[in-house]
Amino acid sequence: MSTKHPPCPVCAGRSIKHGTTTSSRQRWRCKECGHTFTRCHDDAGQAMWFRVFVDWLTSGISLNTLAKIHKVSVSTLQRRFATFWYVQPPMPADPHRVYDQVFIDGTYFNTKCLLVLADCDHVISWFWGYTEDSWAYGRLLDTIAPPLIATTDGHKGSAKAIRNTWPETKIQRCLVHVKRNIQTATGLHPTSAMGKALRRLSLELLHIDDLDQAADWTIKLQKFGQTFNTQLNEKSYVKDTPLEQIPKSKRHNKRWWYTHYTHRAAYMQLVRLSKAGHLFTYLTEKQGTIAYKSTTNSLEGGINSPIKSLLHAHRGLRDEHQRIACDWWLYTHTQHPRDPVDIAREQNWGKDATAKATILAHHERQTANGHDDGRPALLDNAIDADYNHSMGIRKGTIH
Repeated sequence: MSTKHPPCPVCAGRSIKHGTTTSSRQRWRCKECGHTFTRCHDDAGQAMWFRVFVDWLTSGISLNTLAKIHKVSVSTLQRRFATFWYVQPPMPADPHRVYDQVFIDGTYFNTKCLLVLADCDHVISWFWGYTEDSWAYGRLLDTIAPPLIATTDGHKGSAKAIRNTWPETKIQRCLVHVKRNIQTATGLHPTSAMGKALRRLSLELLHIDDLDQAADWTIKLQKFGQTFNTQLNEKSYVKDTPLEQIPKSKRHNKRWWYTHYTHRAAYMQLVRLSKAGHLFTYLTEKQGTIAYKSTTNSLEGGINSPIKSLLHAHRGLRDEHQRIACDWWLYTHTQHPRDPVDIAREQNWGKDATAKATILAHHERQTANGHDDGRPALLDNAIDADYNHSMGIRKGTIH
């Protein structure tokens, strides 16, 4: 029998040998809490159920359906899966690999924001935050070496993070997002000549395949600015406009505003992107037979959309469990994922982490409440504003 001392399943403390059972199995006793236990060697069973657990998380089938497939009750599955939630998938990003092109995007789930870094076919890395700010994107970009091209939807946080973390990387703005921004300003069916011209420019932007076409499009953009220069610079003044006709965004601290401010903003966005060289990076950096992408469609449709569908299927899970489901889905869609069973076996099927979480929660409750049995402190001089775990179980309608 192995002489390695297993951690206590209750408090994760160090254990010592404590005799044997009637079947001659080694008994262990925890030096911290006194709990006695025997080692379970159900490795094959744990491996089978963990594989079922990961398949369930990443497939989106219901727990009731899974229980019927394996001919067990839902409570049995929940009991077998209890420690598996503490198994964490590793972050597989290679910090030394240089990618030709990567795609960056963020998507929101309730109060969380998932930032994903991917190439054309696989997930590279991901990071959980609260907003798409430059700090969160910086943490995501730090996981790999600077690529040649980074394609983004144009969020200010991602642009700032790329400038700070990957100063030599070329930026390619997603042309589909640019087209949508123009469409928001002009509408789907614009009526004015300026709106129709802007709409046509945005549609032509999606069908440019070489540098000659890119040069022609840039000339059209310049001609647009010359043709509609008067309308773009036309101003409206507060003193000459009835209050109900003033846009809500211009009613406070404004003496005047551009009359066609939505069309002007769309035009100025195209001008800025054209001058910065962010519209046609996929053409200017083209080398040989390597074809770069001009959009983030592979990330939006291949990663973000399936994850949203997965979380919709698992919408009954608590937030932390939904995050773990996303982590396992993302990990299994990396280029070279390891067998999840091997990862779980290295982490003792989550039992060690479960014991540590249990003892930490006990210490926090004891510190907050003052007694082991949950009774409040006898003498207080203020209202306790610390976080209390009991708030997490208050669900349902209050009667």
